[in-house]
Amino acid sequence: MRIGILAHSFSSAFEIYKAIPGHEVFIILSPSPHRSAWTSYLANLARIVRTTLNGFKPLQLFANGRLIFLRGPLHDPKSVDTLKKLGLDVGLHKAGVIYRDVTIAAFRLGILNHHIGILPAYRGRSVLEWSILQGDPVGVTVFFIDTGIDTGSRILFSEEVDISECKSVTEAKQYLFNLDKVFFPRALTLLDEADQSFQLNDASGRRYFVMSKLFTGVVDQLVKAKQ
Repeated sequence: MRIGILAHSFSSAFEIYKAIPGHEVFIILSPSPHRSAWTSYLANLARIVRTTLNGFKPLQLFANGRLIFLRGPLHDPKSVDTLKKLGLDVGLHKAGVIYRDVTIAAFRLGILNHHIGILPAYRGRSVLEWSILQGDPVGVTVFFIDTGIDTGSRILFSEEVDISECKSVTEAKQYLFNLDKVFFPRALTLLDEADQSFQLNDASGRRYFVMSKLFTGVVDQLVKAKQ
């Protein structure tokens, strides 16, 4: 399969890239919505240089046409045209944006998200914290996105994750986010299977929002109590 990792940061995309052998993988960098295109470009050049100094060879990606810099947002017509020309099968979400239909449609199968919550029960923000506060399992769901907030109907799999070794909410969240380089490759393996079926995300769960500092402090205490 031809895979496109959609990201703002080269460093975060490269970690996933290294974990996906056996496919044609492209790193596609779009400008951060919080920076100008030129500033984003320079920041990623610095990351590439730093990665090179650490012994890797990311410049080979550029030479092989596997490292692509977009000048505009992912929904920009020129960006969409670039994605279509690449003939990609699947996108991997690592960009801080909500995708539009034109971007999703540029991929034959769609764009996968690594969501740090169990769907359909936990959609939206701070879902790890809300799961802990309400005594529910913590975990990860890999699913195909749509233009809503965690409402894409096709779930590849959900899996509970043990966070008992984590000492804080921050550490637990980072641990789950870092599992993308484990769960994305697993998802791609499932997609390679001829008889792949999907679980249904019926959006029956609640959509959660950013948890207040007061409640987050309570959740931190719950996490520490399980040490």
